[in-house]
Amino acid sequence: MFGFAAPHMTSLNFNNIETLTGSNNKKWKEDVEMVLGLMDLDLALREEKPAAITAESTADHKAKVEKWERTNRMSLMIMRKAMAPSVKGGVPKQDNAKDFLAAVGEKFKESDKAETGTFLTQITTMKFDGEGSVREHILKMVDLAQKLKDLEVPMTDQFLVHMALNSLPSKYGQLKVSYNTQKVKWGIDELITMCAQEEDRLRNDKSVDVNFVQGEKRKRDFTQGSTVAAGKKKKKEISSSFKNANIISKGSHKIKTANVETEKENECYFCKETGHLRKNCNGFKNWLVKKGLLKNKGDKQ
Repeated sequence: MFGFAAPHMTSLNFNNIETLTGSNNKKWKEDVEMVLGLMDLDLALREEKPAAITAESTADHKAKVEKWERTNRMSLMIMRKAMAPSVKGGVPKQDNAKDFLAAVGEKFKESDKAETGTFLTQITTMKFDGEGSVREHILKMVDLAQKLKDLEVPMTDQFLVHMALNSLPSKYGQLKVSYNTQKVKWGIDELITMCAQEEDRLRNDKSVDVNFVQGEKRKRDFTQGSTVAAGKKKKKEISSSFKNANIISKGSHKIKTANVETEKENECYFCKETGHLRKNCNGFKNWLVKKGLLKNKGDKQ
């Protein structure tokens, strides 16, 4: 039966067994059972040793005994090979693979009370922080509940549903309200489905919000850019207007500009008022009179 590339199969699957070092017994046992099962070598772990062959034994019985003995021998070899030397020496030698696996378990047996306390602490303090998926988070809680059940600490599905909902962050508040207002109670499978749907909805809403914010930012940047460009253009036009209005004669009271539309639009150089030039400014004339630079028309010559 093992003629089909047995060496290759043994090498390939044997490498998948994590070496037993003393702190990984559960993982090691799972790997051993999986590998032996895939290689069809777990018969000695599943069935008791058949009766010895006698002169009256049938061909089928002889074949069954031979198969069991071979799988038993191969299982023992694989298990011992996947153990650290220090651990291997502490396990009593056994001729039966099933008994050998049980002996290994006894060496690493943990207190049921300690395990129960550990699992209860883990399941009651678990919180979904957004890492991974909500489905994976709830399945971890289901696994802990099953371990507690194996330790004779049963946990009902409804209690687990409430614990799972309480472990979700505030953004799942709408889902919690929906469950609390319904008369129908959810099972674990329904809870996982509803939480996964809510996770997808929250993810899509977040994507829409991000796109909206980015669109508004681009629109605001474009508007601000247009306003700045218009301001620069206006400033440039004003600057050009002032440059064109060059003063031709600075020392004379006759002010000439290159861009004069009407006299009323000019500003008086003396009083700074608009509507007249300095030559027509009464204030300027009075000032000249006071300085003696101009005679008052009422004075006699």
